[in-house]
Amino acid sequence: MADQQNPYESPSSDLLVEQDFEPGSLLGEPRKHPFGRGAGWIAEAWNYFKQSPLNWILMIVVLFALMFLAALIPFVGSLLINVLYPVLFAGILLACRDLDAGKRFSIERLFAGFSIPQRNRLLILGVLYIAFSLLLVVISVVFFGLIFGLAGMEGGFDDPAAAEQLMESVGGVVLLLVALIALAVTIPVIMAFYFAPALITFNDLEVMQALKLSFRGCLRNIMPFLLFGILMILLSILAMIPMGLGMLILAPVGMISIYVCYKEIFLQA
Repeated sequence: MADQQNPYESPSSDLLVEQDFEPGSLLGEPRKHPFGRGAGWIAEAWNYFKQSPLNWILMIVVLFALMFLAALIPFVGSLLINVLYPVLFAGILLACRDLDAGKRFSIERLFAGFSIPQRNRLLILGVLYIAFSLLLVVISVVFFGLIFGLAGMEGGFDDPAAAEQLMESVGGVVLLLVALIALAVTIPVIMAFYFAPALITFNDLEVMQALKLSFRGCLRNIMPFLLFGILMILLSILAMIPMGLGMLILAPVGMISIYVCYKEIFLQA
């Protein structure tokens, strides 16, 4: 006689991730890909999108709506969404994994990250991202003040007219230098955080391990990521033409591409 379901048993949920979940074994060193693979990652992500386009679009709409509502809360809202984003992004990664396993997913999968054992590490990752962002702001302000202060010492700030003339003459140069410094700091941070949610979610790495490995993976694939970035910029321009509606497709494709890259760079075939 077939076993009947216990009426007192808690109902199972699609949000839960099996404890024996095995997405693949990590390589000893991230795999390096050729320049042209940057275009292939976008094509592969598009194939994932085509399997369930409506659910992907609805998932992105919900994510954007949450970000918009959080932005309405002064200061706290932006901090909150940045802390929660790695957990929410884990849901997108898990949806990709569902498609790999031949399963269907619903938009509820966006919140699956809150039910996995790695949830706290993902939250810590979000806190670290905020800390690095604030550090970047501090560095930019300090360099701006330092460079402009040195220029002021040369020209003198006692004369308001001279100070205004100095600001007009060197202000653009100072802003350019600060922007370059900010870019030099931002790119390594992005590289460290890019694959960290996937490495934590699927491979159960500690936060610092995931950040270091993500950075190495990006560093070994600078050239294909350069092509990937150029193509995504061009596609973003095209996506904005129909009143920005194209972003409803390009945004999920861009997020899915992180899963595609993660598999090809870090996992054994």
